[in-house]
Amino acid sequence: MIKIFRHVLFWSALSLTTGCASSAIKPPEQPLLSAPEQAPFNLAVNVYSSYISDEVEQQCNEAALTSNPCKNDGIPANDFLKSLEKLDLFAELSPSVSRHDYELLIANQVADMTAGQEPASADVPLQSYTEFAVEWRGVHLDSFLVHYWHTGIIRPEDVEQIILRWSEHASRNNIFSTPFLYQAMGASDYSGALTLPELLGEFQLARQFLYPDPFKGVLARYLHPSFSEAIMDIAIYPVLAPLTGDNQQLISHELEDAVEQAKQIAVERAMAMEIKKHQEIFSQDETSLQGVMSEIAAEGESGEALYATIYIFRLEDKFVKFSTTFPSRIGDPLVSEALSQLAVPGESALMKELRKAL
Repeated sequence: MIKIFRHVLFWSALSLTTGCASSAIKPPEQPLLSAPEQAPFNLAVNVYSSYISDEVEQQCNEAALTSNPCKNDGIPANDFLKSLEKLDLFAELSPSVSRHDYELLIANQVADMTAGQEPASADVPLQSYTEFAVEWRGVHLDSFLVHYWHTGIIRPEDVEQIILRWSEHASRNNIFSTPFLYQAMGASDYSGALTLPELLGEFQLARQFLYPDPFKGVLARYLHPSFSEAIMDIAIYPVLAPLTGDNQQLISHELEDAVEQAKQIAVERAMAMEIKKHQEIFSQDETSLQGVMSEIAAEGESGEALYATIYIFRLEDKFVKFSTTFPSRIGDPLVSEALSQLAVPGESALMKELRKAL
């Protein structure tokens, strides 16, 4: 804003002292940005044309060289789409169609030139204001304004430079990263407020994965150093329901869904499945924490046998789901040990607001 007003005052003074038309005005230096060699955003995005915000519209009209209001979509939406495709910033673009979680909204206005000047004149300055907004499933994450000077006419190269200025901002601030998504939406801080044990018996924490969806939370995988097929996963994710309901019903229903998923996997692999234990109460020895568990065995025609044991608990406003590839006689003590060391984030601002509407 300050820079814009300084330029306007300077041009006004120049006209008064020299009597020259605004064709003498020269835009400030604008460094040329280079297109990245590889796509910086390895994801798919919906692209929409949008309306400029009131604040940016005011900036544009105040900086215009005439009393005419700024022109909406002075740069056609299709020009932005063509430049986005040429620059190859994303894995996939879906124009005006809601297919993906992320959305890129582009709005622009162009300030009018002085009446009587030829648009193709090399000395005629044009100003464009382009506002980029990034959303995730309709939730606003970030906005960025590009104020660009054009000489004579708006060329395809100008549109590319506008997009690259936004792209530089998005890359620098990791706009399309999972941590940024969680922070912008007010989701739980699993990186800073989650405590997980490094060791469970002989099982070691191998990796921790934050889902690119705040409603799916985080997954921690534990592996055995000697048995590659022995796996224990701990998934922690918010309860998508009011917390005033019956806790036993909540966790029982969640376990039922998990068992149904296991059944589908068995069907896909043409395996016969047997539920050895189902919806059994599991109590943590050192606390009053109580959950439910099911144990499943499956066998294929080749004699291949698979085991799965699933445990569901609720801590704070989160489900804690343990999934193992071995029987409960091995899993029970590991789950008890994990629960004694586990600490999860409290209710997030995102879930507080969401539960008000449930």
